[in-house]
Amino acid sequence: MQELLQTVLNSDEKNALRQLISSLGASGKQYLLRNEILQAFADYCQKSHKPAYFFHSSALGNLINFTHEIIIEEESTWFLLRPWIASQEVWRLGADMIHFEKMTPQALLDVRDRLVNRSQPQILEIDLKPFYQGSPDIDDPRNIGQGLAFLNRYLCNQLEYDPAHWLEELFKVLHRLQYSGVPLMISDRLKSGVELASSVHQAIHLVSERPAAEPFEKFRFELQALGFEPGWGNTAERVRETLELFDRLIDNPEPAVLEAFVSRVPAIFRVVLISVHGWVGQEGVLGRPETAGQVMYVLEQARSLESKLREEVKLAGLDSIGIHPKVIILTRLIPNCEGTACNLRLEKLQGSENAWILRVPFPEPNNQVNLQVTQNWISKFEIWPYLESFALEAERELIAEFRGSPNLIIGNYSDGNLVAFLLARRLKVTHCNIAHSLEKPKYLFSNLYWQDLEDKYHFSAQFTADLISMNAADFIISSSYQEIVGTPDSIGQYESYKCFTMPQLYHVVDGIDLFNPKFNMVPPGVNENLFFPYNQTEDCDREARAKIHELLFTQADSQIVGNLADPKNVRFLRLHQLISSKI
Repeated sequence: MQELLQTVLNSDEKNALRQLISSLGASGKQYLLRNEILQAFADYCQKSHKPAYFFHSSALGNLINFTHEIIIEEESTWFLLRPWIASQEVWRLGADMIHFEKMTPQALLDVRDRLVNRSQPQILEIDLKPFYQGSPDIDDPRNIGQGLAFLNRYLCNQLEYDPAHWLEELFKVLHRLQYSGVPLMISDRLKSGVELASSVHQAIHLVSERPAAEPFEKFRFELQALGFEPGWGNTAERVRETLELFDRLIDNPEPAVLEAFVSRVPAIFRVVLISVHGWVGQEGVLGRPETAGQVMYVLEQARSLESKLREEVKLAGLDSIGIHPKVIILTRLIPNCEGTACNLRLEKLQGSENAWILRVPFPEPNNQVNLQVTQNWISKFEIWPYLESFALEAERELIAEFRGSPNLIIGNYSDGNLVAFLLARRLKVTHCNIAHSLEKPKYLFSNLYWQDLEDKYHFSAQFTADLISMNAADFIISSSYQEIVGTPDSIGQYESYKCFTMPQLYHVVDGIDLFNPKFNMVPPGVNENLFFPYNQTEDCDREARAKIHELLFTQADSQIVGNLADPKNVRFLRLHQLISSKI
C-alpha cells in the first residue's frame, strides 16, 4: 500500500489529490464514507475533464477505490484504506502533502473522538488479539467462514505429524463420552489409545462376520468384552463402518475421514436455544414486529434440530438403551400475555417428539429481597438490566428439565447470546453464537454518537454484549461470507467490530479475530413441510389455499397496508401452518 501512496505523491496526480481534498473540505463535511468519496472523485474527474481511465485505473483512482473513510482535520487528512477483504490500514497525510505516514488503530480512534468533540486523554482500550495467540488461524481470507473444514485439515496434519500423541488425545475424547453417567463408545477396560487401536481391529473382525442388518443388541456384550460401549452404530454394518473410519483415521488421517468419523460420534443430546424477548408461541402469537422473524426461525430450528438428533441417536444404536434427545427453547415468561400461552412455564413444540418451550420470568432488576416478576412485554432495547438475573433463574430451570446440564447452548441475537455466554460459562458447556443481524452496522455512526442515542437504544450495553459473546463463543454460525467480512466494497457485520470507538466509554483496538476458525457459514435452509414449488398443487389442500387467499387478498387488519396489484402472479406457498399465528 505504501508504494501506491508514494506513487501518487511522486507524480502529477499529487495535484489532483490536493484539489480533491480541497473540494471535500469545502463541502463542510469532515467525515466522509466510501460512497461519498467515490461520488466526490467522480465529480472531480468530470469537472476537471479527466479521461475515463483516470477514475478507474490511475494511481489516484486505485487509492480512492481502496479508501473507505476520509477524515479531514486542519493539519492533516486521514485515510482508512482496505487493500483487501478483512484488512484495514490507517494513513495520515500532512497539510504539506510531502508523505503519507502509517498510523496505529489507536490514533484513528483518537481522531474520531476529536471529530465529535468527545476526546479524553485516558480511556479504556480493549484489545482481544492476545487471547487468540496460540490458536490456529486461517491464512487465506477467501477461506474465512470455513472453520470446520480448516480444523479438519489442521487436526489431520497434527495427527500425521505426531500420531502417538494425537491417538491418546482421541482416546481421551472418546473416553469422556457419557449420557447421565452411562459410558458411551469405550469403557474403562481400555486404558490407552494404543489399546483402543488394537481392540478396533478385533472388533472389525467380529462385526464383519455378522449379517449386515443384525441389530447391535445381539452382539452388544461381545463388543463390551473388547472395551466398546453403545454408540458405534445400530447394526453390524453401521458399527463396522464407524470402526473402519476410526482405523483409517489412525493409519492415514484425511480431512474427509475425520469429518465422517466425528459426524458419527454421539456427543450432543440436550440442546438449549435461547430467544430472550418472549412472545414465543404457537397459536395466536409469533413474536412482536421487531422479533417475529427470530421467533419463527427458532421454532423451525428447534424442530429440525430435534429431528436430526433423534435420527443420529437411532443410527448410533442409543435409542435401544433409552437415550432420547431433548431440545428446549428458552425464552421469557410474560404474565400479561394477552390471551396467549406465553404465561405457561412449559409447552411442547408442535411437530416434535421431545422439543419444548421453557419460559422463565424476568425478575424486577435491583430487587434481590422480594423477587417480583416483570408483568409486561419489554422491547429488545430495554431488556438489558434483566438478563443476568434471568440467566441465573434459567440455569436452575434448565437443570431441572434436563435432569442435568445441556451439551450445547445456542444463543440468538445480541441479548440471547449474552445469556448463552453466562449459562455456558457457569455450566461449562459449548456455546454457539448466531447473531442473525448485528445492530451496530444497521445504524450509521451508532457507536460514534452512542451517548445521544443511549436513552432509546442502549447501544453501550448491546455492543459490549456483542463483544463478550462473539469472543467467548466456541463457534459462530453466519449465513454468508459477506456477513463476516463483507465484500471488496463494503465492511462485513462482524468486521465492523474489529476496530471502533465509543467516545468517553472505551476504544476497541482489536475486537474480533476474523481469521479464527470459530466462524462457520451455514446458509439458511427451507422447511420442505412448509414450502414447495408452486406447481405441486396436490401438496396444498383446498382449505389451506382458501386461508392463504384470505390472508393475502381480503383480510383487513391495522397492520396490513395496501394490497397486491396483480394477484394472478402470486405463487402459493404452504403457509397454512403460519395462518394460525396471524402472520
